[in-house]
Amino acid sequence: MSAHGINEWALDVTQPGLETWLEDHFRNHGLPRFFVWCIGVYDRRPLTEYGTVRMRTVLDTNLTALLVALRTVVAAAVEQRSPLRVVVVGSQASVNGGTDAVYAAAKAGCVAAVKSVAREYGRHGITANIVSPGPTNTTMAEVMGDERRRHYESTIPIGRFTEPLEVAAAAVWLLTEAPPAITGTVLDVDGGLVRR
Repeated sequence: MSAHGINEWALDVTQPGLETWLEDHFRNHGLPRFFVWCIGVYDRRPLTEYGTVRMRTVLDTNLTALLVALRTVVAAAVEQRSPLRVVVVGSQASVNGGTDAVYAAAKAGCVAAVKSVAREYGRHGITANIVSPGPTNTTMAEVMGDERRRHYESTIPIGRFTEPLEVAAAAVWLLTEAPPAITGTVLDVDGGLVRR
């Protein structure tokens, strides 16, 4: 239990046991009405510098674990006939690539997975959406370095990185206030960078 009264658990999502942990959690605490997936690793390394083991770790962390979690929570929601709102934090790398092909491919897979869940399970009262941040002031952005940061700041229409609370606000809106017809959608939170 944390100082704020919120339970905290440490779990390696790339290892077997995620599904069992989720099932036990639902059994002990009930099925959630909201499910947010905000997990990612970003090496910012060229494809040619990846070893196979690290490549699989990045893919498993960013995509495979999400698929396992979605399979588990969606199955439970369908079985219990319980409405569910899912939000997955993606990345603009899923649209424009970037400087890490493995990360970009994994995040593009997240988009496809969420769109598929929205399509397949909408009739069960399940909505699924992606919040897609551009460069954001988090520890993940620190691997960019000053030169890359200045480049982004010069190309982002609002002239700055997104703040984490802006990404969180978009997720909360999708979970609480967005109409149920908004599902299978990618919501860009990037200061106008991508402009789809």
